[in-house]
Amino acid sequence: MGAAVRIQEFTAQGFRNLAGVRLWPDPGANVLLGSNGQGKTSALEAVDYVASLRSFRGATRAQLLGHESPMATLGLRVDAPTGAREYRVRLTRTAREVLLDGKRPERAVDYFGSAACVAFQPGDLDLVRGSPELRRRLLDRVLLRALDGYGEALKSYTRALKARNALLRERTPEARAVQSYDYPLARYGSALTRARGSLAAELREAVARALGALDLTGAPVELAYRPRGAPDAEAFTRMLAEALPQDLARRTSTVGPHADDLALAWGGKPARVVASQGQTRALALALRLAELHAVAARNQCLPVLLLDDVSSELDRPRTERLFAYVAALGAQLWVTTTDPSIAALVPRARLFQVRDGRVSPEHV
Repeated sequence: MGAAVRIQEFTAQGFRNLAGVRLWPDPGANVLLGSNGQGKTSALEAVDYVASLRSFRGATRAQLLGHESPMATLGLRVDAPTGAREYRVRLTRTAREVLLDGKRPERAVDYFGSAACVAFQPGDLDLVRGSPELRRRLLDRVLLRALDGYGEALKSYTRALKARNALLRERTPEARAVQSYDYPLARYGSALTRARGSLAAELREAVARALGALDLTGAPVELAYRPRGAPDAEAFTRMLAEALPQDLARRTSTVGPHADDLALAWGGKPARVVASQGQTRALALALRLAELHAVAARNQCLPVLLLDDVSSELDRPRTERLFAYVAALGAQLWVTTTDPSIAALVPRARLFQVRDGRVSPEHV
């Protein structure tokens, strides 16, 4: 699985409600303990934002800035299999500056790979019950960090799709103009479809292993990639041509990876319909653990695992099994909780107290 990524230092200033944070986490396990609203989730969100350049709460850049703060700065010093790396992100309401070892990164895979994090938070229940867009985002998150060129293909496809849809929305769209975008859509869309299909097969096995580790057995869980394109550019082009009359009628593009789904079934039926609340929680967590395994297998480095308020999503026995499972993997772990008894379940953890946006080590 490769050596683990370990965050050695984390800094944050002007981010959400955090009041100037600088901490040196344990290379193994870390627990952020405090009441609700004190800044625990903001701290995990800040760590993951540096690693992914996206908010796991879906926040805009302006929402990430602290109250009346014109700027936020975030930093990670990381020990990765490729060596020590230093990440700096500066946010304003109108711009974002990203530096890797003091320079602007040239390739997305270089940036995202070495600071890899996997974050689980209560909103991840929507991975099971929510729209396909959330599951597509999970696939893209892995591939951006693990597959060179994927980010460029995704950006190029999205740009061509936006332009094609703009033509389709015109009062009298011209078929020939719309078809002028078939080449870039087929070229980049087929690349996305191939990459997602390969990853989905890896996730299928990893989800089964994670569910076994969490002791969630019974009805079989099925994970199926349902593409709306083709892995071959010529076949993709034919699909676009066949769908053109429908696209003109609907005023939108109906073929392509923007409409893919990663479908979850429980005992042969849609998991969003039949899974209980507890099963949904375990399934969502299993997807995140599968994400961790997929990144580790492809990058030969084990990501940091961030668990936000996981004790509210799992019962106590499964929480214990989860912590033991992560400890056995060897990943650096960050956990937030309001419950000191949950903190006590994390093996050999360094404890941090979070209060009024300040994070300080707990001396015991």
